Amino acid sequence: LKARHLVCGYDFHFGDKGAGNPQRLQEKCRELGIGCDVLPKVTLDGVTVSSTYIRGLLEQGEMQEAMRFLGHPHCLSGEVVHGRQLGRTIGFPTANLILPPEIIVPAHGVYATKVVTPDGESHMAVTNVGRRPTIDDGNQLTIEGFILDFHGDLYGQKIQMEFYKYLREERKFPSFEALTAEVMHNADQTREYFAQNP
Repeated sequence: LKARHLVCGYDFHFGDKGAGNPQRLQEKCRELGIGCDVLPKVTLDGVTVSSTYIRGLLEQGEMQEAMRFLGHPHCLSGEVVHGRQLGRTIGFPTANLILPPEIIVPAHGVYATKVVTPDGESHMAVTNVGRRPTIDDGNQLTIEGFILDFHGDLYGQKIQMEFYKYLREERKFPSFEALTAEVMHNADQTREYFAQNP
C-alpha cells in the first residue's frame, strides 16, 4: 500500500491471536522507515471512549449520550427506496431506507431525526426503526423517515439520517387512525426538541 505513516489506538491488536500490539507496530514501522503514532486513551466523565461502548449506547437507543461520545449524531445513509406507500394514504409520505445487515442501527423505536437531502438541506423528521408492526411488514427491517414540512421526490436519491432523540418504542396500533395520531404527536415532540436544541 506504500504507507508512509500509521496511526492506531493504545489498545490496538493485530496478527495471529492478536499478538501484535502498538509497541510491536512502532518497532516494525521504525525498521521500515514509516511514521507511527499511538493515540492515548480518551475518557469522558471517567468512561473510556470506545466503539464497543458507543455501539452499546446505540443498541439501547441512548442517542443523546452516543452523540456526546461520537462528537456528532449517529448517522445512517442510503438510497431512498419504494415502500408500500401506505404513509401517503394516511397523510405522511415517508422516505424508506433498507440497509445491509452489517450496518449498526439504533434500537427499534421512533426517533427525532434530521434528514439531509442531496442538495445539502437539513429537514426535521420522525423516523421509525424496526419492522412496522401496524403495517405488518414481516421481518424486513426498515428505516422509515417522515420528513416534516417537505414536499419532493427523493426516490432513488441518497440521503443521510441523523439520530438525535429516542421518542418511544415501536408498537402495534389498533388502527391506522391511532397510528396517525401518534405520529402527529411524535412530530410535535420532534419540533419541540429541535426548538429547544437548535
